[in-house]
Amino acid sequence: MELQEVKKQLSAANVSDTFGTKKEIKALPEILNDDEVIQYATSGFVDGNTVLIVLTQKRILFIDKGLLYGIKSTEIPLDMVNGVSYSKGLLLGKISITNGAITTLIEQVNKDTAPIMVSKIKDSAERYKASLLSNSNTPAEPTLDGPDQIRKYKSLLDDGIITQEEFVAKKKQILGL
Repeated sequence: MELQEVKKQLSAANVSDTFGTKKEIKALPEILNDDEVIQYATSGFVDGNTVLIVLTQKRILFIDKGLLYGIKSTEIPLDMVNGVSYSKGLLLGKISITNGAITTLIEQVNKDTAPIMVSKIKDSAERYKASLLSNSNTPAEPTLDGPDQIRKYKSLLDDGIITQEEFVAKKKQILGL
């Protein structure tokens, strides 16, 4: 993904607060997968460092490009998000994202972007979880009762796929003999 495409996606997502995260935005093309689309982004503090928080349709990214240590990128897959909330102060807000037993606290978030980010995380997480469920709901092979199982094995015998002995052994097994 190109930087131009990243900037286009940030603009399309109405991202307004990227305070102090120019280096992180420049690093996004290397971090995002080609099929990911930015849903929203904002800046904040995690563990005392300024980070860019980026929401895609699959995950939440926390990107911190330091002056000395290069880039630090952590992520929370959307299907792992159990809860997300925010609180607003006079000037700044806080976002809390829980995944499993871990809660990530993002402080000093713009008080106007905090509720938008929380809302978008909730919506994206619901959509992502639903898409995972619909992909896994491929119909399982129906369970066959005894006579149907015997018919299935008989047809395998007739087609020459199993031997008469194998058919008899399977029939006895099915009938519990």
